Amino acid sequence: MLKIAPATALVVLMAGCSTSPVAFDQAKPVPGDRVLAYGKKPAGQYGTIQVARDTGFVGGGCFVAIHVDGRPVARIDTGEVVSLYVPAGEHLVGLGADASGSGLCTWSGALKEQATILKPGQTKRFRIGGDTNVGLDIRPSSI
Repeated sequence: MLKIAPATALVVLMAGCSTSPVAFDQAKPVPGDRVLAYGKKPAGQYGTIQVARDTGFVGGGCFVAIHVDGRPVARIDTGEVVSLYVPAGEHLVGLGADASGSGLCTWSGALKEQATILKPGQTKRFRIGGDTNVGLDIRPSSI
């Protein structure tokens, strides 16, 4: 019994160091001043990329830059969601360091990206989450 208690405590501590998903309809919208590009619906053929960021310890307290095709387009905090209106076609959606960060928020992790193809009028969802082992990551989401 005494051997099980430390193992259980370790599992509980590790679970506390991961993020928790937030439903897209329950996340707070990223304020307009942190949407750097693709924040307005353009004329012509476009699709929508929605990105939600989990809540939790990993990266908490720091913004993360969302990238489209290698260019930062928004700064997102935990528990937030952003809708980006991009031209239809193939794109790379990623997360990277927030150039405006300072102190502990100067995350120097490599840009992490996912490829996607958007048809006109289509919406694709992505989720930023992670744990202390892999750090933050971006993945397609159905939440």
